[in-house]
Amino acid sequence: MKKIYCIAAILSIASIAGFLFSCQKLSGDEHEALFKDGKKPLPVSNVQVKNLPGGAMLTYDLPNDPSVLYVQADYAVNSKTNQQKKVSYYVDSMLVNGFEKVGAYTVTLRTVSRGEVLSDAVTVTVNPQTPPYVSIRQTLQLFADFGGVNVAYQNPDESEVGIVTLVDTAGKAEYIYTEYTKKKEGNFSVRGFSPKTRKFGAYVRDRWGNSSDTVWANITSLNEVELSRTIMKGLYLPGDQTGCCGATLARLITNNGAVDAAQWGTPLATDSLPARITFDLGATVKLSRIRWWMRKNGTAEFINGTPKFYKIYGSNNPNPNGALDNSWVQLGGLYELVKPSGLPYGQRSAADNQVVNDGTEVVFPLPAVSMRYFRVVMLQNYAGSSAMDFAAFKFWGDPNQ
Repeated sequence: MKKIYCIAAILSIASIAGFLFSCQKLSGDEHEALFKDGKKPLPVSNVQVKNLPGGAMLTYDLPNDPSVLYVQADYAVNSKTNQQKKVSYYVDSMLVNGFEKVGAYTVTLRTVSRGEVLSDAVTVTVNPQTPPYVSIRQTLQLFADFGGVNVAYQNPDESEVGIVTLVDTAGKAEYIYTEYTKKKEGNFSVRGFSPKTRKFGAYVRDRWGNSSDTVWANITSLNEVELSRTIMKGLYLPGDQTGCCGATLARLITNNGAVDAAQWGTPLATDSLPARITFDLGATVKLSRIRWWMRKNGTAEFINGTPKFYKIYGSNNPNPNGALDNSWVQLGGLYELVKPSGLPYGQRSAADNQVVNDGTEVVFPLPAVSMRYFRVVMLQNYAGSSAMDFAAFKFWGDPNQ
């Protein structure tokens, strides 16, 4: 029995010693690659090039060499930046991109073994098409905005870029803001400027350090104030909806929020469909935005004639027959009043009531349209009927037109 205990003790001590040895800090050659034969791997072959905007897709045949771990590409995208890409051995293609301009560029391909040994180089020439940052620059448009400048762009390839805005102050370009985007199209505004003429600029840069030239424009920033409703009036054109039970458009430009004393009611037989109302703003203005409120009495909110889908139009000389023709310019697209809670018809949450009290703001796209006449066309209300209820409207923009 003692002999068995001795053997067990010896094995235990040996195990502990082995464990302690295995936990010792490794150093020197112990960090080197497991494969140290130094044999050069076979290279890729039959490289095919498909040129793309700002880059190229390379496809190739992989060697029948089990020592290969990955394929590596080295290339310069411009005079300052070199790129290196690595792709697994199990993939037979590689995207190389970030090239500064149209032209011929050399890409060097090598396989790399598990022992970090490089194969002989295989060089190919790529001829990238116009880089995205250049083509996006060609679409840049600068518009006067309320308190600043608006920059619009097109980015059909959804490339990741930064659009940089500048202002020229005393002959010196000063940085303002960078919009990072990969949207197909869009616009953004830079505000905080007084309403006077300035030289604004914008250019596009990508993540490889390439930058386009700058587009400049003399922009007179628009002034934004709340427009006086004392000079406004309701304008009943043929086919416009008339209010029920003594309700008039005048209420909508004297009320200051969601109230029961509103423009409401079922359309008459002589009213056109879809339902619409019109205002004379009293002067030619450029509208930046409006805010409107729905009828509020505890049972009218988000039901009955509360507009859900609607469009907005402006005009300086509307057709006197009331037709919604080319004498009107549509401001933006289709607008929707969203019920935050999504609760069934007739039910409301605290978030819904907040919208009732705060009203709904509509910001119009640029460039701003000069107009004197304003029209709302309701396409659908919350009840699915033709009734249209509004409690109040307020307007903001530049009255100096």
